Formats: sequence, structure tokens, C-alpha cells
Amino acid sequence: MGARKAPEGLGAKARAFWTETTKVYDLSAHEALMLEGACREIDLIDRLEDELDGAALVSRGSMGQDVAHPLLGEVRQHRAAFGSIMKQLRLPELEDEAPMSPRSMQAQAAANARWSRGA
Repeated sequence: MGARKAPEGLGAKARAFWTETTKVYDLSAHEALMLEGACREIDLIDRLEDELDGAALVSRGSMGQDVAHPLLGEVRQHRAAFGSIMKQLRLPELEDEAPMSPRSMQAQAAANARWSRGA
């Protein structure tokens, strides 16, 4: 299994995530598109966080009330979108994680069987 070429325009963190993921997993075409979407979310989150860096987290609303900075909600939504994409990909966990329960081990075996079919 070799890493697929990363899509054009990915930032450093997203490109590293793409490369590491495609080194470990042999993705189908639709899974690669989902991974690209996840990588684009990483880039969006980085850009939003850069904009928030040093900014006040509270601003004035239209009626003079204190409101959360609008980008805080955007960061939250993009993090949720990233998490959703990763859940849809259903990539098995790597071996160096904490010890698994018997149920998790069964799920791991099923996932390994799924991912080894293409090899």
C-alpha cells in the first residue's frame, strides 16, 4: 500500500493527514473523495482559527449586547463536519491505541476483514 498523491491546494496539516491516512489505508474512489472533504475541512478550520487568533471572543451584537464571535460557531460547525466525515469513512483504529474491550476487538476483526478484501 502506498500513499496516494494528495489533492492540489491542501495546506500542510491537511496534506500530512492525507499522506498518513493513505499510507495506512487502501481507499476506494468514493472513500478518497470523502478523505479529501475531511482534508478540506482541516484547512477551513485552520484558516478560521488563524482569523480568531488574538481576536476578542466576545463582540457587540446589533442591540449592543455581548455575543460570541461569529467565527466561533463556524469553527464548531466545521469540526463537527470533519467528525461526521471521519465517522462515515469508518476507518479502523490503529493498533497502538489503548487496550480494547471484547466487543471492540470483534468490531476491529470485522473492520480488518473489510479492509483486507481488496488486498
